[in-house]
Amino acid sequence: MLRFAEFVRKNYQTIIVVAMILGLVMGVFTTQPGRFLQRGSQILTFIMVLFISLTITPRQFRTLVSQPRAILAGLVLNFVFMPLVAWALARLLVSNPDLSIGIILVGVVPCAGMAAVWTALLKGDVPLGMAINALTMLLAPFLIPPLMYLLAGAGVHVTPWAMFQQLALILLLPLVLGVGIRWLADRTWDPRPYLPILPALSALTAVLLMFATCNVNLPIIIARWELVPALLGAVLLIFPIGFIVPHWLGRYAFPWEQRIAVTFSSGMKNLPIAVGLALSSYKDHPLVGLPIALAFILQMLTASTFYRVLQAREPRRRLVREEA
Repeated sequence: MLRFAEFVRKNYQTIIVVAMILGLVMGVFTTQPGRFLQRGSQILTFIMVLFISLTITPRQFRTLVSQPRAILAGLVLNFVFMPLVAWALARLLVSNPDLSIGIILVGVVPCAGMAAVWTALLKGDVPLGMAINALTMLLAPFLIPPLMYLLAGAGVHVTPWAMFQQLALILLLPLVLGVGIRWLADRTWDPRPYLPILPALSALTAVLLMFATCNVNLPIIIARWELVPALLGAVLLIFPIGFIVPHWLGRYAFPWEQRIAVTFSSGMKNLPIAVGLALSSYKDHPLVGLPIALAFILQMLTASTFYRVLQAREPRRRLVREEA
């Protein structure tokens, strides 16, 4: 079980690329597999969030009291800075309203659980990162609908109340259920041997959703190929901005450990939730899912590149700290 979880974690980027290529290749011949998965997108998203929610404990929310400035920074980055970055790039580079909505969805969804993994690898404040992740997941159903209405409402009309109902079903309910089950499990038996498998199962469920998006979208991509370069340019810029700006500004406000946690909570967005919303709230606008499918790959590439850059700087940073 641990080997399987480690295999998925180490090869997740490859798995994503393979699923994306497979979805596109199969889309040349048939989009039925994608449409079949699309019909069950709400169930798949529910399961995906439930798996990851089982790794969250109520204790993680204690950080809200002990590090309020860092928590506030994480919330502002997730629900103000990144949505505005995505909106600005969509307005500047993309003319198609469906693609613009997909780009904005990338910016408004909550922090991804993978942020804690990168934070741990760089010796950052993991409890802080996990607390930001849990809080953004909890607040997302209440904040995403008004954000989408304000930033993308003119493109494709979806009422905030209808979107909140979708988010309550696919995000809030499994989140509360998962945290509740984990709280009960911690008091009745030891769930720790089974915890490493849960993020892997959640990640693979997300891959199914991304496969569906690519498979269904291929005929539209072929028909509207001229839209792809501008779309790629917009998505390509989101994540470098999401990492570099918070990290640069964070040096004036936080020590290294907090700075790493806050930075990765900004740059790592929960794209499976964006896919779930694209397939449910925007199911009549299939192009909405295309930017999110591209974002899966570009986010992982940016995060790994940023990690390598910071890792290379670690010996120099340690030397400066020892001299001081």
